[in-house]
Amino acid sequence: MRFMSCWRAKIRFIMKINILTMLKTLLFTLQNGKNISSGMQILCKTAKSSKERKIYTKIYDDIKDGNSFSDALAKQKISSIDIIEFIAMAEKSVNFKSSLEKIVHYLEVKETFKRESSDKTSLPTIYFLIASIVVIAIKFFAVPMQIERSLQYSQEIVNLISNHLAIAQLLTDILFMSLIIFAGYFLILLIALFDKSYTIQYMAKKIALLLPFASIIVVKFEKFALFSMLSEMLSSGITYKNALESAINSTSVNKFKIAMIQTLTSIKRDGKFIFHSYLYDDMEKELLAGTGSSKQLGLVMNEISQRAKADAMELSTKFFRMITFISIFLMAFAVFIEFYTIVLTQIIIQKGMIDASKGVAF
Repeated sequence: MRFMSCWRAKIRFIMKINILTMLKTLLFTLQNGKNISSGMQILCKTAKSSKERKIYTKIYDDIKDGNSFSDALAKQKISSIDIIEFIAMAEKSVNFKSSLEKIVHYLEVKETFKRESSDKTSLPTIYFLIASIVVIAIKFFAVPMQIERSLQYSQEIVNLISNHLAIAQLLTDILFMSLIIFAGYFLILLIALFDKSYTIQYMAKKIALLLPFASIIVVKFEKFALFSMLSEMLSSGITYKNALESAINSTSVNKFKIAMIQTLTSIKRDGKFIFHSYLYDDMEKELLAGTGSSKQLGLVMNEISQRAKADAMELSTKFFRMITFISIFLMAFAVFIEFYTIVLTQIIIQKGMIDASKGVAF
């Protein structure tokens, strides 16, 4: 119990550190001609609590000891895995300040989208919660109570009620499994997209990448950030080969990694650029076909990034709308089961008693 309480306290503290505010402070420091260490010192001085100051001090010490900023963040686990991956990629670019601006923009887009999606995500949460309460009430309280009350009647009525309640139990189990599937699906995607915890988001992201539709949304958001960073690296003069090597080590989407490895192998072996279908759709291939220099390629990569952002937000909106409809249906189904279990059981008892008083045989 002591270990669990400490673990929960640690998680709560980790979640209090706002990575967007932190990166904005560091970006402002860089824009004023100072370095990351100076920015960390500012964060240490302005920390709101001793624990927060302790975390910033550890990051500052790690940087002073020669560790990269991304490694220091990963060690303290105060940021989501995607941000750490893209900071690691930014550190390999020529202009870290400009790359950090891209990461801040990526975070701001996700934060804005999260706020705009609050209505679309809060309603399903409420409906799923109500349906869950009804399921628990029926399965563990209403059905056993109705069975117990039926024992005071004749065996014929008991048999009739038992068959009726068996169906109610079956319907409740169906609803319970449906809630696990759809509410779990919904929760996993929310965590994969918006959670700021390193470990929790990493696990949710890995699961989401295995799920239909959710995987497409996660991949689109990853593509948005990944191609934004590739654009910055190429625009700053880094060769496509070096940019690809950095991207391979940064992305957590396996199909992106595979496609980039195959492209890099082709460049090294044959000097040919592969328009891999895992990375580019037909429109994007046409855009890339006319590029020559690294800067031109960087501009196209930025356009691909913006297309991925638009696709990610559109698909997420459709998903949340679909989940809302499903949650409404499941809540309505829960209300029907409640009616079926409680009201119809009483009607059956009354009918059974009336039939018994008339001498009707069951």
